Amino acid sequence: MGNVRELMARLGPSTVKFDTGRGGMPDLTNQDIAAALGMVPAGLGRELLEACWWPDGAALRRHRLRDAVIALVTPELRRQQRKLADARTDLGLAEVCMGWAGVVTAEQRAERDRAAHRLVQVKAQCWPISTLESLPTLAAAVIGEIAKCPHCQGCEGRGETMSGELLKICKVCRGSGLGAVSDRRRAVAIGRDEAAYRRTWKPVFEWLLTRMVEAEQEAAWHMRSALGQAA
Repeated sequence: MGNVRELMARLGPSTVKFDTGRGGMPDLTNQDIAAALGMVPAGLGRELLEACWWPDGAALRRHRLRDAVIALVTPELRRQQRKLADARTDLGLAEVCMGWAGVVTAEQRAERDRAAHRLVQVKAQCWPISTLESLPTLAAAVIGEIAKCPHCQGCEGRGETMSGELLKICKVCRGSGLGAVSDRRRAVAIGRDEAAYRRTWKPVFEWLLTRMVEAEQEAAWHMRSALGQAA
């Protein structure tokens, strides 16, 4: 069986007949491939599988990909905002305690300084305020990278390597199967200069990429399993 991602290209418009095996007997037909895709659980992974490898089909249901990406990002944004609110509250309480009895102690100052330092750290870990409005661009760049990124040279895109008789996750790409992409290329993909990307957008992009690659790989696994049953 070929790579399921390559097989999905058959679902697009073509004048070439791909579904004939040796001796005129059918191998995997387009119907088999479409049916296997239908067996992939609904969600982000399936939408990414289509967006990357069957864009004509994905174009008919863009709202599903949009909703799946928003559902992925929303909990993380809310977690960050709760953490930021807690840090601000802690600093406010520390400052109130300093003036409560009219005498400021060294312990109170130390507590205030710790709270202020924690707030700075939390702010640095939060995504930019404009993340939501930039989400369509970020998602498109991540999808483009998954679809067009060169294969990892360590595992030839499989995400796994043989160690003796054991199959292990590739240490080079950490199982993604993707080759390295420069910060400069990613900055161009989201319309930012490289310095701004490194300073502000890199954590967001890499967070999205990691989770979207995981979702796409899981969906490809489900499709491969379904095709194995159909073969």
